[in-house]
Amino acid sequence: MKMGLMHDQFELVREGSKTIEIRLNDQKRQQLRVGDLIVFEDLVTQQQMSKRVAKLEKFASFAQLYDHYQGTSVGSAPTDSVAKMVSDTYRIYSKQQEVEYGVLAIHLK
Repeated sequence: MKMGLMHDQFELVREGSKTIEIRLNDQKRQQLRVGDLIVFEDLVTQQQMSKRVAKLEKFASFAQLYDHYQGTSVGSAPTDSVAKMVSDTYRIYSKQQEVEYGVLAIHLK
């Protein structure tokens, strides 16, 4: 499966500090299985890298996920509050999408 990442998030995955990719649990992501290969593409440089899915976890909301996993593992600053992380995520996804699909934590290896 191929997924685009913003440049800063791509770099965090590449360097290994971001180990969990956060997505809506939409129809595309519902096809993911542990062991699948994801090809991430940097939306700025078009560079690509591959990561395997180590674990998948479903959450009802971004807030629940960020209560469970905070900081660098999800691509945020270590000092970011849950409220800030949720607010940042709502710049990408809408509350309506969150309610419709739920949220997926994709653990990468």
